[in-house]
Amino acid sequence: MAALSNKTALILVDIQHDFLPPDGSLAVTDGDQILPPVYRLIENAEKYFDLVVASLDYHPVSHISFASTHGKEPFTTLEVPKLNSDETITQMLWPDHCVQGTKGCELEPGIMKRLERISHMVEYIQKGDNVAVDAYSAFADNQYTFFTPLARILHAAGVTKVVVCGLATDYCVRATAIDARKFGFETKLLTDAVRAVDPTKETDILSELEVWGCQLVESGSIV
Repeated sequence: MAALSNKTALILVDIQHDFLPPDGSLAVTDGDQILPPVYRLIENAEKYFDLVVASLDYHPVSHISFASTHGKEPFTTLEVPKLNSDETITQMLWPDHCVQGTKGCELEPGIMKRLERISHMVEYIQKGDNVAVDAYSAFADNQYTFFTPLARILHAAGVTKVVVCGLATDYCVRATAIDARKFGFETKLLTDAVRAVDPTKETDILSELEVWGCQLVESGSIV
């Protein structure tokens, strides 16, 4: 019988222009402070990881999560139709962000430059491209009606462990880490390489992720 694989993937969640200060349309407070540890992780990726995955919010114009789509104010909520159902779900409304073909949708330049140097071991995951449903997780949309290729890519590569960092702790990082656990991956979250949209919620979110079985560590314990 073949030995079980024990490979590790680094997952970089949505480190894009629009989530970064100073001029991102949905800039996460202190989001740029994750860049030095993330740079270091990528620079040492060939030594410590078997695969690197970069996820990107990839929204069409008039996406359901945009406040402008509904004529509403950002950071309010709205009941929107649930797919394939007569029910509704509560949608957080955001400023327009990460629109396909715009600079805001692009990865931060330092991240992109470093990923290009190790292109042989990098996969890119686009999410949120269905206009009718939001998608925080790099694995699936918020209603689990559409799945990205991420789980298949990880399993096909023999990955059993993932290390998660990026933006933002309380939304896309949280959803990605939880789905990683649902798919059976041993999951580490790098506490010095994440930041939250609402910093006051960060401690509670990290505690929730521990309940899901995520290990909270700093990047220095890995590289």
